[in-house]
Amino acid sequence: MKLIIALVMFSVLAAGCISPDIKTGDPSQYELPGLENTTIFYLNVSSTQVIENIINQTSVDYRIEDSIQTFRHPAAVDYQGNNASVNVTIKTIMGRNYAHFNFSTNFSGFVAYTRPGGQDFTYVSAGNRTIRVVLPENFTSGTMFLGYIQPNPDNITKDSSGREVLVWDNPEGQKIRVRYHHRDTPILLIYMSGFLLFCALIVWGYYYFSISALKKKRKMLENIIRK
Repeated sequence: MKLIIALVMFSVLAAGCISPDIKTGDPSQYELPGLENTTIFYLNVSSTQVIENIINQTSVDYRIEDSIQTFRHPAAVDYQGNNASVNVTIKTIMGRNYAHFNFSTNFSGFVAYTRPGGQDFTYVSAGNRTIRVVLPENFTSGTMFLGYIQPNPDNITKDSSGREVLVWDNPEGQKIRVRYHHRDTPILLIYMSGFLLFCALIVWGYYYFSISALKKKRKMLENIIRK
């Protein structure tokens, strides 16, 4: 009996548990359509928009790295830009959460969703496809000590909005990391460093002249005592 219960529980865990539907988002809030055989990440300090290309699929799953509540605004459009009929649920398999996109028919086009953002982006590429990371406008990742890109991208360019775009061609299995910052940050740091240096010089000068004045007074007192 215990063996049967264990097998049933294992089957449930393996098959996964599906939660209620997730409310779909408005495709107009995304930069759609995307590019074929390409995953695009539009980075932002507070959120990241993801655009995925799907070819002839009735369903697809995406791993949710954070909490379920952080997966927001799923949407889908076909290659002509028409909204697709899709049902999105959270599926739990072996303790891991996945966003399950279920289409009414075989679907080819683009799906989009929003996940948490930040200035330190990490992604492990699982498929044989191109990865594009688009930084926010007026941000960069190329300044030493403030930003970094791992591994080195195959191409770095700018889009029509002047945003920095990092491109990896088929980085399957590689861990991509990008830390970015505002373009003015290095200049602000230089100004701040200069200001701190100026303050340090003032403090040093104050103590130097104060000690010199005290030494002179001490010498005068010693001369008076000797007389």
